[in-house]
Amino acid sequence: MKTNYLRNKTFNLVATTTILLANNVTTLQADETNIAIDQINIEDSSYSDYESREDLKLSSTKNLYRVEKTAQFGTEVITQEEIKAQNPKDIFDLLNKTAGLDVTYQGRKHPYFVNMRGGGNITYILDGAILTGTADRILVKLPMSAIEEIQIVKSSTSLTLAPSIDIGASNSGSGNSIGFIIIRTKQPKKTEGVISTYYEKSESHPSANGQNIYAGTTFAKSDDLSGFVGGMVSRYDRPSNNEWFDGSDAKSGMINAGFTYNKLKMNLMGYKDEGMFEFQKGVDKTGAISTVEWYYDPLKTTILSLDGNYAWNENQITLFSLSNSEYKHTEYTPNAKDYEEKTKTYSLRHNMTFDDTLIQLGGQITNSKGNGSNLSYSYNSYDTSVYGGAISIEQGLFDNSLILNAGYRIDQKKIDHSTSAKNQTSYNNLKDANNNSDLPEAKVLALGAMYNFDNIHSLSVRYLKANEGGGDFDLITNDGSELHEEKQDRFEVGIEGKYSKAFNPMITYFDVDIKNEKSVATDSSGNTLYYTDSSGNEYYYYNEEDSRRKGLEFAIKGTINGATTYKLSYTRMLDNTTDNEDSIGIDTPRDLYTAMISHTWDSYTFNVSAKKVSDYTSSSSAMGTSTNGDLGDYIRVDANVSKDFKIFNFDSIFKLYGRNITDENYATRYTTGYYYDRGRVIGAELSLLF
Repeated sequence: MKTNYLRNKTFNLVATTTILLANNVTTLQADETNIAIDQINIEDSSYSDYESREDLKLSSTKNLYRVEKTAQFGTEVITQEEIKAQNPKDIFDLLNKTAGLDVTYQGRKHPYFVNMRGGGNITYILDGAILTGTADRILVKLPMSAIEEIQIVKSSTSLTLAPSIDIGASNSGSGNSIGFIIIRTKQPKKTEGVISTYYEKSESHPSANGQNIYAGTTFAKSDDLSGFVGGMVSRYDRPSNNEWFDGSDAKSGMINAGFTYNKLKMNLMGYKDEGMFEFQKGVDKTGAISTVEWYYDPLKTTILSLDGNYAWNENQITLFSLSNSEYKHTEYTPNAKDYEEKTKTYSLRHNMTFDDTLIQLGGQITNSKGNGSNLSYSYNSYDTSVYGGAISIEQGLFDNSLILNAGYRIDQKKIDHSTSAKNQTSYNNLKDANNNSDLPEAKVLALGAMYNFDNIHSLSVRYLKANEGGGDFDLITNDGSELHEEKQDRFEVGIEGKYSKAFNPMITYFDVDIKNEKSVATDSSGNTLYYTDSSGNEYYYYNEEDSRRKGLEFAIKGTINGATTYKLSYTRMLDNTTDNEDSIGIDTPRDLYTAMISHTWDSYTFNVSAKKVSDYTSSSSAMGTSTNGDLGDYIRVDANVSKDFKIFNFDSIFKLYGRNITDENYATRYTTGYYYDRGRVIGAELSLLF
């Protein structure tokens, strides 16, 4: 089959090249292949401890998620220290404070949508596990204390990280991913542990509480053998009153272990959680509250991942990751409906350096199977795989003042079977249909250049041309017109100045041009359009539109006198049109502002973060498109103060915190009504370190 040919072609190329180059190029000595590319230091040591984790350095060839130098310009790293400073409720609360990202909340089905610079699909990776469309339901329960760092690759021209198209269910157009959010779990740096507990309260809601225990240690048996092991258990309960109905709870556990033996390094992560999640009742424009109670109870996630690298020498490094993820839920709408999904991912990369040339080869295989009630359909059954591979070449010139890169990626989705329907009768009629379907290949070409004018100023330019390879098999239009392949052209240019530790500004211009973007069709009143086939099966009609997003992103960060750190950003959409209709201020905010400042004085640490979003009026869902809404237009401020002290000779931290301390009453989506923020939350947390 065509899929087998692509799969064999991709992985034979990667595996053969890895073995040949690793064995035949060992004569290149480290002193002859000085990787001068790494002299351009993107990382800021004030935000992360890079000395102990070579695999976390953005420029390191031992980093499984290394991106090209030109793409690093648009990559933001949120470290464990910054997560503690911002004290977010969950990962989506944290992402919403990141430059260029805007998180919207919608009750029912998907709890969160993350928009990157105005829109686009995002691929989530958790310790090598590439996640499917259920990512928001998985990650919302992930404890913040389990995260080492989050790497956000915006409008990425990096091609070796993961497939360029969505994995998992195959009942709608997928489109090329606009960027990546890579989550790395915590590993101990020494023998260490922490026990923490918090209590918080918001007006008119029951109190919430949570506890967390983490312990880990490292060992070194010899110069050749060292390792670590760590474990965590966590729980929280955030109940709601019956009128609001947005409660949640979860219990989770994680174990990490790893070792380094001579040239081999391996890490193992196991994570498991179970919880409940209520979907907030909407409040319509008359003030009436929906009476329908939708919720998931339980949601269960299990993830096992293995990753590592083998350094044949300092210039030839093979990296790999394997993962197995399982997700289950029971959905009450109000009738109980079950869903189960299993996903396996396999990644292989090889990085090789020749003087000032770096070549990166990468490939992935993913397989995902799902059955039950999910997304917009009550009955689903699918088994899909994506096979893909990429090559990237990075070249330094003029003593690495100029860095060029070029890359090419190809992916193909194979549909063993995929059935989706709104009712059981339709599902039974369709469950043997659509077997053994291969979508056309998705192809991506990326180019980049970075020029360092001096030790302070640098310029980065990136371009990507992508062809999705066509929508899935069941997409048809209301008027019978033909649907075409989605195509993307992305262009970015950025300028950065590293004037001092206290002042590091950058500005980026981005332009995303999408042809034939797929979306669910609606009528003039915004109602979703369905069709019924000869067997009585109901499906969405789809249409395709041309869209264009342009914008500017400003960011400044720095450390002042070693005691104060800050990050400021401003993203302004210059254009966000669909079929020449501008959506800025309609379904997209024009302006996003973020700010974070942290100051340490004696044993106290003060942190303040803020997000400002301009107004817009419309949002879309499977129910249709709402108009004339009052969305966005808010300023959200969070703050906390912590004090270090001793309890029974244990280092301890006591923190007082507030979220939405100005008690802003805002909503970001309208479906069954507005989904308002809870408002002001006040809490306290006590942590004992040992």
